[in-house]
Amino acid sequence: MNNLPLISICGDVCSECPRYIATQQNDVSKLEKLARLWFRLGFREGILPYEQLKCSGCSKDKNCGYDLIHCVNLTGKSNCGECDIFPCKKIESVFNKTDELALRCEALCSQTEFHEMDRAFFKKRDILNEIHTTSITGNQDDKKG
Repeated sequence: MNNLPLISICGDVCSECPRYIATQQNDVSKLEKLARLWFRLGFREGILPYEQLKCSGCSKDKNCGYDLIHCVNLTGKSNCGECDIFPCKKIESVFNKTDELALRCEALCSQTEFHEMDRAFFKKRDILNEIHTTSITGNQDDKKG
C-alpha cells in the first residue's frame, strides 16, 4: 500500500482533503456537512446535494478551479513543484488566493474545520517548494551520475 500523500497539481493534499476522505469512506453525513461548509465559505452558491461534492482526487483530467490543467509547462509533470519555471505568476496567484481563503476560514470555521482545511489546502506553497527543491536536487544528481 502506498503511504505517500496524494498531491494535486496546485499542491493541495488530496489524501487529507475532507471531501476526498468522506468520498473514500462513503460518509454521506460528512459530505452533507461539507456541502454546508463549502456554501458558508463561498465556494458554492447554494448547498449542493452530497453527490455533487464527492471527489476522488484532483488530476489533469478534471476541471481545475485555478485553470492549471491547461498549463503547457506541466506536460509530463504531476504538479507545479516539478516545473522548471516554478514559481510562476500563475501559481503565485494560486498561493495568494489560498492565503485569502485561509484568513476567511480562520474567521468562519470551527477549529476542527480549520484544521481539516489547513492540512488539505493551506500548505501548498511549502509542499510545492519542497517538491521543487527535491526535483532540482534529483536532476542535479542524475546529471552527476
